[in-house]
Amino acid sequence: MEKWRTVIGLEIHAELLTKTKIFCNCSAEFGGAPNTRCCPVCTGMPGTLPIINQQAVEYAVKAGYALNCGINKFSVFDRKNYFYPDLPKAYQISQLYRPIVGPGYVPIEVNGQKKNIRINHIHLEEDAGKLVHDAFNGISMADYNRCGIPLIEIVTEPDIASAEEAMAFVEQISLLLQYAGVCDCKMEQGSLRCDVNISLMRPDATEFGTRAEIKNINSIKSVGRAIKYEEKRQALLLEAGKKVVQETRRYNANRDKTTSMRTKENANDYRYFPEPDILQVNLTDAQLDEIKAKLPEMPSSRFKRYTEEYGISEIDAKTLIQTKIISDFFENALKRYNNPKSVAVFILGEFMRRVNLGEIDINNISFTPEEFAELVEMADTEKVSKNDAKTVFRAMVEEGGKPMDIAKNKGMIITVDTAKVEAGVDEILAANAAQVEQYKNGETKVFGFIMGQCTKALKGVATPKIIKEILESKLKAAAASAASDAEKKEDVKDNVIDTSKLTKYENADKYVPENDGKMLMIDTADVKKEFMLADAKANMGKEVEFSGCVHRIKNMGSIAFIVVRTSRDVIQTVYSADNCKDSIEGLREGFFVNVKGIVKENPKDFNGLEIELDSIKLISTNAAELPLKISQGRLNCTIEVNLDNRAASLRNPYERAIFKLQEGLVQGMHKFMQANNFTEIHSPKIVAQGAEGGANIFRLDYFGKSAFLNQSPQFYKQMAVAFFDRVYEIAPVYRAEKHATSRHINEYIGLDFEMGYIDSMYDVMKMEIAMLKSIFEYIKENYQNELKILEADVPEIKEVPSIKFADAIELLRGGEGSGKKFDLDPEDEVNLGKYAKEKYDSDFIFVTHFPSSKPPFYAMNSREDPREAYKFDLLFRGLEITSGGQRIHDYNEQVEKMKAQGLDPDDFKNYLEAHKYGLPPHGGLGIGLERLLMKLLNKNNIRETSLFPRDINRLLP
Repeated sequence: MEKWRTVIGLEIHAELLTKTKIFCNCSAEFGGAPNTRCCPVCTGMPGTLPIINQQAVEYAVKAGYALNCGINKFSVFDRKNYFYPDLPKAYQISQLYRPIVGPGYVPIEVNGQKKNIRINHIHLEEDAGKLVHDAFNGISMADYNRCGIPLIEIVTEPDIASAEEAMAFVEQISLLLQYAGVCDCKMEQGSLRCDVNISLMRPDATEFGTRAEIKNINSIKSVGRAIKYEEKRQALLLEAGKKVVQETRRYNANRDKTTSMRTKENANDYRYFPEPDILQVNLTDAQLDEIKAKLPEMPSSRFKRYTEEYGISEIDAKTLIQTKIISDFFENALKRYNNPKSVAVFILGEFMRRVNLGEIDINNISFTPEEFAELVEMADTEKVSKNDAKTVFRAMVEEGGKPMDIAKNKGMIITVDTAKVEAGVDEILAANAAQVEQYKNGETKVFGFIMGQCTKALKGVATPKIIKEILESKLKAAAASAASDAEKKEDVKDNVIDTSKLTKYENADKYVPENDGKMLMIDTADVKKEFMLADAKANMGKEVEFSGCVHRIKNMGSIAFIVVRTSRDVIQTVYSADNCKDSIEGLREGFFVNVKGIVKENPKDFNGLEIELDSIKLISTNAAELPLKISQGRLNCTIEVNLDNRAASLRNPYERAIFKLQEGLVQGMHKFMQANNFTEIHSPKIVAQGAEGGANIFRLDYFGKSAFLNQSPQFYKQMAVAFFDRVYEIAPVYRAEKHATSRHINEYIGLDFEMGYIDSMYDVMKMEIAMLKSIFEYIKENYQNELKILEADVPEIKEVPSIKFADAIELLRGGEGSGKKFDLDPEDEVNLGKYAKEKYDSDFIFVTHFPSSKPPFYAMNSREDPREAYKFDLLFRGLEITSGGQRIHDYNEQVEKMKAQGLDPDDFKNYLEAHKYGLPPHGGLGIGLERLLMKLLNKNNIRETSLFPRDINRLLP
C-alpha cells in the first residue's frame, strides 16, 4: 500500500502433542463424541485441584529452543478472568507476568529478501471449549472436550509488514514446531490457530495506528486474505476521515471479509492475578540441558547436511525439508538404501507427482520407506529399467505389495545374457546400416536412436548399461575401421563444382514497372503465379514452364531423370541431349532451375506424368552440400539430427508434407468456424497474468514491469462472447512446464473457440465433433497428395463415447474407484483409447466431470454434484488433445471459486469486469494442433509435428 504502512503482530496458538491435558489426566486426543473427554478438573468444578503436566512444560521449552528464544528458569501461572460459555469455570489459566519462554526470533524469506521476525515471548495456557451452533433450532451447544488442552501462545513483536511476510512466518513456525515434535500444526483441525493484530500508519509517522485483532484464523491462505481485506477496510476508513475502532473481528473465508465481534479488551479488563492452585515452575540448568539435548534435528541442520554431505542441490533440499513427513520418509529410506541423490530424485519426481495427483496421502502412505528404498535400489542396480520402476511404483501405490514381487509378476526383472546381447546388437546394426554409416561419418547423435532400438529389442535380456557398453564397443570399432580405410586413400582436394557449362536463367519477359517520370508505377495485371502439378495435368501434350529445386538426378547415360521439387509436389523431368539444347554437366541436387518441356503421360510415375525437357536453366546454386539425404522417401536419421538441421530436413517431401497437412487442419477449422458464424479474434500474447495460474508461465521484463507470455486466450475469448457470441482463435500459447516427454512442448499452436448461449457443456462437445469431422473431410478433399505421402489414417467420425472421470478411473482400476485421484495419467489415456476402440470402434473418447477442486478456476461446478465440474477432455487414439467445458458466467460464483482455489480476485479485476457487466451461459475449448496432427499421423513424438519446436532443451534453430 503506497499511502499507508502496514504494522502486524501475530499471536499463534499451538496445541501441544501431550497424551493428556495440561492440568488433569483426560485424553488430549483430537475428536471424540462431545463432552466425553472432560472431567471436574478441566471444567473447574468446586473442590478440584489442577496439577501441571510436566511434559507440557518440557514441550514449551523445546518450542522456545526451536524458535531461537531464551528460556525463563522461573515462571508463574495466572488467572485470566472472562465470562463466555466455552469456559465453564469463568477463567483461563495462562501466563502474563512471567511466561516460560522469553524473547527470540524466527528468520523468514519473501521474494528473495530475508528478515528476522522478533518474538516477544511464548507462554503456556489451557485451551477453551468449543461452541456448536444449531441455526435450525436456534440454539448453541458447548463441547468441553477441548477444555484444558495444553497450548503455547507465540506472541511476536509488530515486525511484520505485509500479508506475504505473515504467511511466511506462520508457515515457518508450523515447520519448526513440527520438527521439534511439539505440535502437529494441523490448522484444519484447530491444532494451530492464528490471531492477527493489524494497524495502518503513515510512512512518516512515529506512532502506531489503532489496531484491530482478527481471531482464530485456521489456514495460512486465510491469514493472507484476512490481512489484505483488513488493509483495504482500514485504509478506506482513514482516507474518509474516520477512525479505526479497537475491536476484535472474525474472518469469514467464504465471503472473504472480516466482521466485528466485540470491542477489543485490554489486559486489565481480564483482571489477571496469580493462580493460587498451581506452584510456580523452577527449572534448573541441568533440566534445561536435558530438554535441549532431546530436541530433534531442525530444518536448518538438515538443509546443511543434505547440501554439504549428500550433495543435493539447494532447491531440492529446500523442497525435501519443507514437509517434515516427506523429509522423515527420506531419512528412513536412506537407512535401507544409502544413496541420497537417487532416493531424493525419485521422491521429488515420481513420488511427489503422485502426491500432487491426489493418489498418495502423505499422512497415510500405503508402502514403507524401506520398500520405497528397495525400488530405488532396484532401478539403480538395473534389476529393473527406470521406466519399469515407475510402473512398479504405480502398482505399489494402487495395489500395495513389495517391489521385487511386483516386478517379478510383471516380468520386468532384467537378467544378463552377454552372448544374446552381442547377437542382438549385431542384428540391430545390420538392420540400421544407414544410421551406422552416419555414426562412422561423425554424426554421433545417431547413437541415441540405435541405442533405443537395442534396448527395445533386448528388454529383459541385460541392463541398459551393458547393452550400451557392447553397442559403443561395436560402433567405435566400425568407426575406427572406416577411418583406417580413409587414411589409406590418397588425399584429394574438394572438387570445386564447375557450373560453366550450365545455361544461366534469364527471363526476357520479366515484369518491369512502367516509368512515370521519377516514379515507377506498379500495377496488378498478370501477378506471378505458382506452378502446380494440376497445371501440368491440365496441359497434357503441351509445353509448360516452371521453376523449382533439383531434388534427385538419375543419369542413365543417353538420358537423365531429373526430379524437380516445387512448393507442394515433386515432378519428374526427362533430359536427353537430342531434345534439350542445354547441358546438365555440373548440375547437382539442391540447385534451383527453370525448366521447360512437353507434358507426357507416364502411368509408372507417382504423379502419372513426366516432363520431356526442351530447356533447363540454372537459377542459383548451393555453397555447401546438404547434411542429409533429402531425396530419400523418408529421412533416415534421428529426430535430434532432423531438428538440428531443420533448414535442410524440411526440404524432404515427407517432412514438408507434415506441415502442409498441418496447414490443412488450420484451413479446415477456419472454414468450419466461419460457416458456423464464429468471429476470428487475435488476443495479446504479452499479458499481466496467466489464464491458468500456477508456476508454468514465462515471465518477461516489460519496460520495468512484470509481464508474462500468455498460457491461453481464455480470458479474452470469454470477454468476447459478450459482444460476438461466438469466437475462435488460432495462435501460439506458451507453457513453462519442465517436461521432457514425447507429448509436451513449451510453445504450441492452440485451436480455441468459445460459444455463448449454450444449454450445457454437451453443446460444446457436439460442436467440437462436428468441427473435427468437417476438418477431416476438408483435408481428404484438398490434401490428397499429402495424405498419400504420409500414409495418413484419417478416422471416420460418427458417434463419440463419453464417460465421467470417476467412472473412467473405476473402469481402469477394475471397480476400485477413483480415491483421491484428480487427473488422468498418460497410461490411463492410452488404456481409455484402447477401450474406446475395442468397445465402440471409436478413435475418440470424451472424459467429463473432473473434480471441481482441480483447476481451472473458470470451470463451472456441476449443479448435480458440486464436487464435480462441467469440464471435459477429448482423447484421440490414447492422447488428450482437447480440454474444454462450460465456464462460470455469474460474477459472484466466479469470485467464490477463485477464492476456493486460493486465488485473489483482485488479481483478475479486468477479467472479472466481463462477468460483472454480464455474460451469457457459455463454454469452449482448446485443442493442441501439434497433438492433433501427431495422433492423426500416428507419430511417437510431438516434436515431429512442430515446424521449429521449443522444448526445455531446444531454442534453435
